[in-house]
Amino acid sequence: MDGDYYIWISLPRSSSEYVKGIKNFLSNEFPIYKRGEEMKSPCRKCAERYWHRQKTIYDHLIFSGPSELHEEWIYEVSKMKLEVTDDFMDCETGMEFQDNLGAMFDCTGKKFQNLGDGEEKPNVEAKKFYQHVKEGKQPLYPGCTKYSRLSFMIKLYHLKCVHGISESAFGELLSLMKDAFPNAHLPLSFNTAKSVIKDLGLDYQKIHACPNSYMLYLAENKDKDVCDTCGVSRWIIQEKKGIPDNNNPQKLIHKVLTNVMRYFPLRPRLQRLFMCKEFSEIMRWHAVGRKEDGNLRHPADAKAWKSMDARYPDFSSEIWNVRLGVATDGFNPFRSMNLSHSTWPIVLVNYNLPPWLCMKQENLILSTLIFGPESPKNNIDVYMQPLIMELKSLWNIGAKVYDALTDENFQLRASVLWTISDFPGYAMLSGWSTKGKLACPACNYENSSNYLKHRKKMCYMNHQKFLDPTHKWRLDKRRFNGEVEMGTSPQILSGTDIDELLSGFENQFRVKRKKKGKSDSPFKKKSIFFYWPYWFHNPLHHNLDPMHIEKNICDKILGTLLNICGKTKDHVNARKDL
Repeated sequence: MDGDYYIWISLPRSSSEYVKGIKNFLSNEFPIYKRGEEMKSPCRKCAERYWHRQKTIYDHLIFSGPSELHEEWIYEVSKMKLEVTDDFMDCETGMEFQDNLGAMFDCTGKKFQNLGDGEEKPNVEAKKFYQHVKEGKQPLYPGCTKYSRLSFMIKLYHLKCVHGISESAFGELLSLMKDAFPNAHLPLSFNTAKSVIKDLGLDYQKIHACPNSYMLYLAENKDKDVCDTCGVSRWIIQEKKGIPDNNNPQKLIHKVLTNVMRYFPLRPRLQRLFMCKEFSEIMRWHAVGRKEDGNLRHPADAKAWKSMDARYPDFSSEIWNVRLGVATDGFNPFRSMNLSHSTWPIVLVNYNLPPWLCMKQENLILSTLIFGPESPKNNIDVYMQPLIMELKSLWNIGAKVYDALTDENFQLRASVLWTISDFPGYAMLSGWSTKGKLACPACNYENSSNYLKHRKKMCYMNHQKFLDPTHKWRLDKRRFNGEVEMGTSPQILSGTDIDELLSGFENQFRVKRKKKGKSDSPFKKKSIFFYWPYWFHNPLHHNLDPMHIEKNICDKILGTLLNICGKTKDHVNARKDL
């Protein structure tokens, strides 16, 4: 044990400091990692193998102590929250619904009570935010200790979204609850509930889009009614007959939008993170609380993060600046595998947070929602324009943010480290076609591909070139393709290389491309990410989600080894190709 790193863990388990540290740890860790009313116990006896309730885990950590493998983690989590109440075990009497937003409501009150008008004090937006928080912290009804006004309303809103309750049914439910509980402070309608979220600066914008995904009706295109590329109207015109007047039926025109995307502005969401003192503190964890011993525990330990810090010292010198990741994938929101529909959310990952928090659902930032029924394919860049423009502004100029931790204003900047997607999503984000002879973006133009005549698909071989030059497998002819491998591993294309290859390239977004006249270039577009000045120098642009890769490889290997009918790859056509 070095220094005071394990200062309270090293104390006797009967001491008051040790007991307080365990309470700190459980009050911070249990809401994050629990499943129902239980979570895995990190005590020496269980070592995260068994699930227990919070009270049982508390007893285990007092009598048995923490596992040696989890001491460092327990200490880090315990320091996230300094004040502990004595009744933290009573899970059923406190505010039950505590998510990222709810926790923010509980920890901003003290900081904003006596606000002045000095230059370093919170701006007008922060004051208005606190006023809403102050009103929302009032009990739901006189004497209520379980819910505040805001926590109960957000809980209702959450249940509506999870269970798919319609707006009309939700409004009738609110009316019924208002009649049954007249003393409770409840919203009068669904729109009233939504307006509270809007007042907190967490609203979204509806942006009209071309039905063929060629353009957005923004800026200079805001007032247009027809797409410049395909000529399709942004409206569906519905005509209805009105009351006849002098035997001349009057036509009533009703316009319906053909395609709408939702954009959730990033700037106010980043500003809200620093209005909570405790959350503002953990936003600096990557620079203050991270243990630097050469091991890879966090993206801040990776080469991509460090190279960006070295190239842009003015950005890295401010530890509160935010590093983000962009993730996207398609899903069917209607819970039916028989319905062909693909909705694409674009989510931002906040890498300033510790590794046990940055990938939690409540800390992911929804940025864009692209509705189906079809995948946007290469045209996803069209829908990402608002996000790209806002992130460029946050890189060049930044946003003025009030920090509750230091009681000062500062200029916040943000950058994107990489994207996360599956392999088809890689093609949509990067513009590199992941099909055909040059499907591998890492091998790029030095790909060793062969067409299998009988199986009618591409095969990628000669992977011994990635081995050490003296490796014995390079000389093994019998187990591979009958040749000695003398090649070297291919050079990965950098951002500047891609920019040179695509110099003068004009994006032509099309939903359906013609088969004739195909280009031999694997690039189908120049990615919109190159609009950021730092993207050229990022050493790692795109990451692959390993879940899909592991599942597919495991299925193929097990299907072949167990000779499962319909899943084995050892069949007649495979033997012919061999």
